[in-house]
Amino acid sequence: MVRTTTLDPTGPMYYNGIYHLFYQYNTKGEVWGNIVWAHSVSVDMVNWINLEHAIYPSEVFDKYGTWSGSTTILPGNKPVILYTGIVDDEQTQVQNYAIPANLSDPFLRKWIKPDNNPLVVADESINKTKFRDPTTAWLGQDGSWRMLVGSLRKNKRGLAILYRSRDFMKWTKAQHPFHSAAKTGNWECVDFFPVSLENTDGLDTSVIGEKIKHVLKVSLDDTRWDYYTIGTYDTKKDRYVPDDTMIEGYHGLRLDYGNFYASKTFYDPSKNRRILMGWCNESDVFPTDDIYKGWSGIQAIPRKLWIDPSGKHLVQWPIEELETLRKKKVELRNYKLNKGENIEVQGITPAQV
Repeated sequence: MVRTTTLDPTGPMYYNGIYHLFYQYNTKGEVWGNIVWAHSVSVDMVNWINLEHAIYPSEVFDKYGTWSGSTTILPGNKPVILYTGIVDDEQTQVQNYAIPANLSDPFLRKWIKPDNNPLVVADESINKTKFRDPTTAWLGQDGSWRMLVGSLRKNKRGLAILYRSRDFMKWTKAQHPFHSAAKTGNWECVDFFPVSLENTDGLDTSVIGEKIKHVLKVSLDDTRWDYYTIGTYDTKKDRYVPDDTMIEGYHGLRLDYGNFYASKTFYDPSKNRRILMGWCNESDVFPTDDIYKGWSGIQAIPRKLWIDPSGKHLVQWPIEELETLRKKKVELRNYKLNKGENIEVQGITPAQV
């Protein structure tokens, strides 16, 4: 029996005709621990092939953990992973990067961590044990890259810290937070992306312009649920401002009202859509139950994500590729069902339809 636990989707992306899903994974047990970046690939996001682990603790800058992050496609069609490394047993967190060892490999099986890691280290103003999960970076109109890192201030104020870079190697922290909210606790797995007000098409993360709103999603460590707001990205001040109708924190909008956490979106240029992926935590009340069961945690079905015409909430739907799993259609029409009557529909074997 393979005993494992599957957690956060960390860097989903579409690259050269292949969908890549990286995710937090414990290779040695059924509960959290021994985390690596597992790697699976697919051509349809329905059928997946498991590959070698992409990232695992091996260097001084991630010896104690390789935690969540994201992927960004740089100019020249070069993917790069941003991830959080744990450098000591006090949970000091830094932001690292990894690049493919061989771009000609269609599956990008092997990733390397260059010697100039870490890219970002927490300064004295940051809680170094609550400083994690860098977002997909976006390119500003000034030619500088930007990314966010989730964190926590005193009095339970959650925040997203903004960093800028001209070359993706040297990053500078902005003087003010990109956004923060009181009494929301630690922000994890922050996600930031644009949505079109004109149609359901997705947008590349770097798109800026009219008829566009922006979404800021945060995973709240206190509740273990994913919340989001819709608002405006002030590119001059490099700040995010939620719309007046938005509620932040525990009473705000959630991406899913079931067991759904640490989600991540990515832009799929093959079908002009934004895809949402999330983790369903199937852990039991007692860890011993998971150990007995032998596993916990699954990746949710990928969903297309867009904004409702009202502009007040997001809409999502399972990806169209799932329809390839459907078999012969069975239909019963124009049959009057009398009170108390039971009928049998031929050609159906599942217990539920």
